[in-house]
Amino acid sequence: DHNVYALSAKRGSLRWKFTTGNVVHASPAVVDGTVYVGSWDRYFYALDVSTGKVRWRFLTGDDTHIYNQVGINSSAAVGKDTVYFGCRDSHLYALDRHSGRLRWDHDEHGSWVISSPALASDTVFYTTSDEVKFFALDARTGAEKFRVSQRAFSFSSPAVAGNMAYFGTFDGRLYKVDANTG
Repeated sequence: DHNVYALSAKRGSLRWKFTTGNVVHASPAVVDGTVYVGSWDRYFYALDVSTGKVRWRFLTGDDTHIYNQVGINSSAAVGKDTVYFGCRDSHLYALDRHSGRLRWDHDEHGSWVISSPALASDTVFYTTSDEVKFFALDARTGAEKFRVSQRAFSFSSPAVAGNMAYFGTFDGRLYKVDANTG
């Protein structure tokens, strides 16, 4: 219904709701009093956790596919000073989490980034759809550390445990990748 809701954990009663310009498929991330969430209206929002008021918002680009399914499916990963998320406009974004200013973005040249990124140490991991790749980028600069090709699309959000990263693909495979070397 285009809304982000905050409910009382004790009573389940509505504390506030924030209306976006389209559906919200992403799960919000909450860090230090700020709610981070994207919408299919192409905006990524930072909301005050107590009031739901907008602290900042960032406009992403348009989807280049024939389907014209714009917006943000990806849930955010939040680091010390940066928030990371993917978008149907074929980019993984890194924004300053306090101001919403773009730090860097990684262009996947027409391939959706709808998986939620995983952040481990100084690396951000994510999968792509049409490009059929798994990426590891330097979290600070966006420089590519490595990429791994797979055989099928992946909408799977990677999980990192110890030195290993895991993700699934449309061909029913589960990949286990060394998170340091690829």
